[in-house]
Formats: sequence, C-alpha cells, structure tokens
Amino acid sequence: MKKLKIAFIVPQFPVTSQTFIVNQITDLINRGHEVEIFSLSKGNNAIIHQKILNNNLFEKVVYRFEKKITSSPRVFIIKNLLQNFGYINWKRFCKKFKFFNYQTKTFDIKYYFQHWWILKKQNFDVVHAHFGHAGIFFAQLRKLGFFHQSKFIVTFHGYDLNPSILVQLKKDYKRLFLEVDLMSVNTPYAKSLLQEITDHKKIVILPVGLNVDEFSPKIQEPLDELNILFVGRLISLKGPDLCIEIFRLLVEKGYNNLRLIIIGEGELNNELNGLIQKYGLATKVILTGALTQEEIKSWMNKSALFLLPGIHDKTGRAETQGLVIQEAQAMELPVIISDVGGMKYGMLNEKTGFVVREADIEAFVEKIEILVLNPQLRREMGKRGRKYVEDNYDSQILGEKLEKFYLTQ
Repeated sequence: MKKLKIAFIVPQFPVTSQTFIVNQITDLINRGHEVEIFSLSKGNNAIIHQKILNNNLFEKVVYRFEKKITSSPRVFIIKNLLQNFGYINWKRFCKKFKFFNYQTKTFDIKYYFQHWWILKKQNFDVVHAHFGHAGIFFAQLRKLGFFHQSKFIVTFHGYDLNPSILVQLKKDYKRLFLEVDLMSVNTPYAKSLLQEITDHKKIVILPVGLNVDEFSPKIQEPLDELNILFVGRLISLKGPDLCIEIFRLLVEKGYNNLRLIIIGEGELNNELNGLIQKYGLATKVILTGALTQEEIKSWMNKSALFLLPGIHDKTGRAETQGLVIQEAQAMELPVIISDVGGMKYGMLNEKTGFVVREADIEAFVEKIEILVLNPQLRREMGKRGRKYVEDNYDSQILGEKLEKFYLTQ
C-alpha cells in the first residue's frame, strides 16, 4: 500500500481530553505513513499522554508563528514558490498575489509571511483538519491556491456543530464546504447536524477509537466499597452535577458501600464542591481533578460501573460520541448513559449497559441499583462491552477505514 505524507491541522496540541487525535496519528505512523502536525496554538503540557512521548510527537509539531520579513522578501517568497511549484493552483494564486508588480499592497506579502509556518512545505498527499475552525483556516489557504494537490479532509467533533448557531455556522463554513474533499463525523447524530447546513455528498461516519490492548482490565479483589466512576470535563453537557444528585439518592436509600469518583476539571468544579458540602458527601465523593490516561485506567480497574448522565446544555449542545464510554467498556465496566446526542451509538443498551432518559435521576438510580445488587450481571455486561469495543472501536480497525478514505475517496 502506498505510504502517504499526511499533515494534521489542529487548534491546539497537545490537549489532555483529545486522546483520540493522538490515537489516530500514532496508528498512521505505525502503518508507515509520514505525519506532521500543524497546531494553531500551543496546548497544555501539564499532563502529557505517554503516547506523545513514546512516538516523539513533539518533534513532528510545527506551531503557528510569523516569519520576520527579510530585506528582500520577494526573492525569498519566489524561491519558496519554486520549491512548491507543482502544488499550487497558479490561477487562484495570481488573483491574490502579484509579486512582480511593485505596486503590490504590503498586505499580500505580510499574509505570506504570517502563514510561512505552514506554507513552506506543501507536498502532502492528505491534509486532515480536526475541528471546524481548523478546517476554515486551511480552506482559506486552498482558496488562495495553496496545497492544490493535497486531498483535504475535515473531521467535526461536536462543539464545532453547535445546534444553537447552525445558521451562523453555515455561513462560517461556506468556503470550507467548497474546498473540502471529504468530511467525517463520529456518530449518526453528528452527521444529522452537519447535513442541516450542507448538502455535501462526501460525509462519512468514522468514530474516534482507542488501542484496546492498552485498556486490559486487571482482576481486582472484591472491595468493601464499590466505586461509581465519572470521567470527563466538568461542564454542564457532561452532567457531573447530576452524578452527585444521583449519588445522593443512592445514599439516602441506604447504599453506604458506594463511592462516587469524579475525574476531570472544568467550570463546574466549584459548583460540584458546593453540592458535596451541601449534601454532606465529603467522605463519599472524590473530585480528583485532571489525571493522566494511566491514572484514569487505574481508577477504572477499581470501579464497578461507569456513569455519564449527559444533557443538552443551554445552547442545545450534547455529547456527540464520548470516547470515554468505549474506554470504560474496554476496561469491562458496564456503562450507564443518557439518551442525548450520539452516546447511545457507542454501546449496546441492555447488553453492555443502560441508556436512560435525559435528566431522569430516579431512572439512573434504578439502573445503578440493578448493577450494584447483581455482580454477575456487571461481569457479563463488562465482558460483552469489551468484545463490542474490540470489534468496532479499536484503532487498527478504524485506522484501516481512515486509510481507505485517504486513498479512495
């Protein structure tokens, strides 16, 4: 199979919560493809995924910068244009840039130098932008004639398809829709949102995945306390506050052998601490803050079930996939989720866990009770969940599909 030169364009790198991008990149590298990462801004290096270090991904990242204009900018730019001669649409280019005309506005030259960090090499077979605004950025470069020979792919993940601003997004993505060759989304829910603003024919569903072998559960001794686990950003659409409300009812019903573990950080942190104090749950609810992938897996190994009671937030947004749901199933945890967004497409209701009506706290309590009182059912659901993820979400399986999209679409 042909080995490809692939450029990834991302808003930030690295981002703790975006392990799916790292998984995708490392899988392509393992397949023998040459990958470079172009990041519009620097991410948070406080917590770094081990895969980033193991695969030396920082050596493959170019961050946005502006090159200082040299004493002879036209000579400098012409030299670069000759190096990339076959990768430029010269008809488009000449409409914008007229370097041989000495009455050219300075803005044209400044624009080139502002984008030098990404324009210096354009011989990529594929340019893959993650998130809509990264796609907008690259679509503007294509409009000007750059990267003419590269296949242009955009993956939308959720917040870039906010239901409350779809009318505005249709305008914002107008150039993107004209330039893009293929768009991917992670669930049918996300596809339905995208189809509300474009009739583009090349939209495919490709979930984000994980290396299942890295999520092998370890046999744990029975614990005196059963852990209910939540993992995610502490924002309203994830429902971490609902986790505390659900847990409060369980405690009131006499389930004193339970603990609630909330992993993540975000804007609701103070509110969650307030609820914990209000209900007197300080000894029962643990807020860990952000953790590394290895630390999260350790907590999964020590937990009885996974809970993600997501909601539609005030803007109408909902979880589009929630990769952590597949990660929990890979660790043989039964999952209990809400019916909003695309979460339900990533598990098997009644087989690997339960889907519950949005914000129905009593129904969540009922499903948790079933699992708490039936350890055999927990084990059976856990085994089925891992098999489901192995068959449908492993990075190698999804990597093969992505590779085919790169080569054939």
